[in-house]
Amino acid sequence: MTKISDLPINLVEEILYRVPVKNMREVRLTCKDWDTLSKSRSFSKMHSAVRREVESMMIVLMDFNLYLTKVVLSDNEDPIIEYKGKLNKQIKISQAFHCDGLLLCVLEDDDTKAIVWNPYWGQTRSIEFRFSHRTYRRERFSYALGYEDKGSCRSYKFLRFIDQYVDYATREQFVWYEIYDFDSSSWKTLDITPHWRILCKQPGVFLKGNTYWPASQRNYTEEDVLDDHIICFNFPSESFGHLLRLPFDAGHHDYVTLSCVREEKLAVLLTHNEAGPMEFEIWITT
Repeated sequence: MTKISDLPINLVEEILYRVPVKNMREVRLTCKDWDTLSKSRSFSKMHSAVRREVESMMIVLMDFNLYLTKVVLSDNEDPIIEYKGKLNKQIKISQAFHCDGLLLCVLEDDDTKAIVWNPYWGQTRSIEFRFSHRTYRRERFSYALGYEDKGSCRSYKFLRFIDQYVDYATREQFVWYEIYDFDSSSWKTLDITPHWRILCKQPGVFLKGNTYWPASQRNYTEEDVLDDHIICFNFPSESFGHLLRLPFDAGHHDYVTLSCVREEKLAVLLTHNEAGPMEFEIWITT
């Protein structure tokens, strides 16, 4: 009896492209060959040619709440956005960070802890902070969630840091880096002297276990901060890498945003916020 694995690759493509977009995750999880095929250029062209409507489910943070949201993109039509339901109850969430199916939630009204949530299993874990630092009710910390591969399992870690707070009365700079290990349920202070600057509340992007931020060379004045570099925090080594120069010069009124493509490549969006219509430039790692 012929197995589906024995079929010619073009016939397998013909079969799989008929699967609805919303079920492609199950296709990719079936086997490595199907996962590779579903990400190939030929399959993508075939799928996009037939499927004029693309539906995605995502989690959106809005008004201190997380919503399960359906987004439908169609050719030559405005996108359809449908909120399916609010996910958090009784707490306000000011920031949310994604890593490997987990969500790290920073609370708006409680600066003593953060919540790590697994939406699939509905499990939560509360992580108590060693200290907080909110001046004038402004969040000063930056956050990231990542992991270290340990053979058959992953060891998750939670990075929390301040690297750009200045006491304007004394002009002294305060920096602080600490990391939480999920396996040992303990905090550790990191001995780091930054030669970079990451703006307060600048969101990082999770990619392959590590987190990347737009960054700049370290300066003493706020006006000199330009996001014309990126920097990576490596969770296995618990250290930052070198500043990597971006292929452009960002202006004082420009915005630099990082994203990832198919969880494989890093993308950079530069938004020019000058007089007149906004202009966008996009770079993707190769």
